[in-house]
Amino acid sequence: MPIKLPSFRAHRDVYPADLWTKCGSCETMLFNKQLEKALRVCPTCGHHFRLSAAARLEQLLDPGTWSERDAGLRSVDRLGFVDQKPYPDRLAAAQAATGMGDAAVWGTAAMGGTAVAVCVMDFGFMGGSMGAVVGEKVTRAAEHALTARVPLIVVSSSGGARMQEGTLALMQLAKTIGAIERLRAAGVPFFSVLADPTTGGVFASFAAVGDINIAEPDALIGFAGSRVSAGTIAQELPPGFQRSEFLFAHGFIDMVVSRPDLRDELIGLLRLVPVRGLDGAAARSTMDGEPAGFRPLSFLTSLAERVSERSAGDPLAMSTDVVPTSADPGEAIWASVQLARNLQRPRTLEFVGAMTDQFVELHGDRLFGDDAAMVVGLARLGDRRVAIVGQQKGADTDENIRRNFGMPHPEGYRKGMRIMELAERFGLPVITFVDVPGAHPGPESEERGIAEAIARSTGLMSRLRTPIITVITGEGGSGGAIAIAVGDVVIALENAVYSVISPEGCAAILWRTADEAPAAALAMKIGAADQQTLGVIDIVVPEPPGGAQTDPADTAKRLKAILLDRLEALDGLSLDQLLDARYRRYRAFGSYTETMLPEMAPPAARGLGDRLRELIDPGRRAVGASVPSWSRDEPPAHEEV
Repeated sequence: MPIKLPSFRAHRDVYPADLWTKCGSCETMLFNKQLEKALRVCPTCGHHFRLSAAARLEQLLDPGTWSERDAGLRSVDRLGFVDQKPYPDRLAAAQAATGMGDAAVWGTAAMGGTAVAVCVMDFGFMGGSMGAVVGEKVTRAAEHALTARVPLIVVSSSGGARMQEGTLALMQLAKTIGAIERLRAAGVPFFSVLADPTTGGVFASFAAVGDINIAEPDALIGFAGSRVSAGTIAQELPPGFQRSEFLFAHGFIDMVVSRPDLRDELIGLLRLVPVRGLDGAAARSTMDGEPAGFRPLSFLTSLAERVSERSAGDPLAMSTDVVPTSADPGEAIWASVQLARNLQRPRTLEFVGAMTDQFVELHGDRLFGDDAAMVVGLARLGDRRVAIVGQQKGADTDENIRRNFGMPHPEGYRKGMRIMELAERFGLPVITFVDVPGAHPGPESEERGIAEAIARSTGLMSRLRTPIITVITGEGGSGGAIAIAVGDVVIALENAVYSVISPEGCAAILWRTADEAPAAALAMKIGAADQQTLGVIDIVVPEPPGGAQTDPADTAKRLKAILLDRLEALDGLSLDQLLDARYRRYRAFGSYTETMLPEMAPPAARGLGDRLRELIDPGRRAVGASVPSWSRDEPPAHEEV
């Protein structure tokens, strides 16, 4: 049982140091054996004590699978460095105190039966500082992961680069990052675990750039220490500055995980993120032609052909099953708009939860923040591993405020792009869920580049070398929708709507009153069935009577079956075929006529006299030049510009 430290003790040896440890957070006295059993996490307040490398390995790895590599590496004093004692003496003292050769160990092991390369740092060895040996071990671990095609896990706990090795320690930042970049290019996963503390050159190199970054609670994480920051800029630092939760809120950490849950979380991620090219689910077969019966990619032919063929040849193109609920088309489309906006309508997380067997939500754009209006993660859909990107509205006022009413800021789209790129690296199909009235229109969005984020997301999807399926579940509003809707296959629920602008916005501009929103909705043909006729949507999924919110489970079941069918069909295309088909799909959109105009004779060349007259009197017009109906002092009418 934890014992509360009394406010006064007559004897200093009441709690011998070899038996008891005081929690630095809640000041509870903890029995050391119980503390070790609890993975050095305070049972009273949850404070995470620092953990040795040996204890960390014992906690994370499958028993009996650890095999250390390169244990004989030792640092060399190239500088002849001396502060209060020579550098070699400091090394010897740290080695004697910890039993380690340097501040990191690396080796091979298994986690949940999955082979991994592991490197763990120990703050107890000279503050976990990174010199040549630590940099070499991180690099060798990454190189082994690349050669063996196994995931890499690095647990960091360090004060930064080792000052006693000067610029040679600084060069370890470039060395380790170079090795990690080779992993990234080869599609080998890298999971970075940040423990207390992870600062300086370690955080500014490999620790910050994991495919997925996981931090322990309340860990000190940052580039410059808080005392350095406060002293340099002479400003009061915000509460929680440089703590795990601070970085999570600002988009640099995917998840904050308590130590007892860390092993299970990593094992779950290992099952969701394959090594590209080795896993059967991630590998892509190639075909010379299009699979039989595969209709959504029939846009390789003309737009007219694929629209006319779709309903006849595709059993999943369900537009013929969707019957308007009202004889009045205007009433029917406006009813769909209201259903698409219904607060009880299933949202992205509800669909993902109902359709998938496993889902891990990831967070942050690694640039600014984590936007709750956009949810992303990794999931298992049937026997398929997929990446999820979707817009998320709230179920009530409080959640809607937290999620910006489903309107993403730039960081939301950049978070989505990060997961799309991760999916491309590991050969995971991307499923996007669209439900957005529009991108966030506030000044903070403009300041952070909302238009640039939408444009870049749209462009990324156009070239992403992995299959993409888009599902429009509710509102598909303008650029906020298309930014995550450039799919190889586009699916919509029966009452979903897809538009260039909201009906109210269109009515206010063209009808001069928002009261004409129903008329605008009808005129723009924003309903799912109309959008299928236009070729924008490939498949319309029927909803239960009264809308998807009346039976979310049935709606999710129908959608899941279609998604699995289309994923299988997309597997039949090589990546080059996939990208070519995607380009041709969007290249084909647009209705216009083209008329061949007669060639115009070039204007007659003006003579020397004309040029002299212009030089003498620039305002005088050449003889025969056309004169507009407005004088030089009058502005032109709009039609004449």
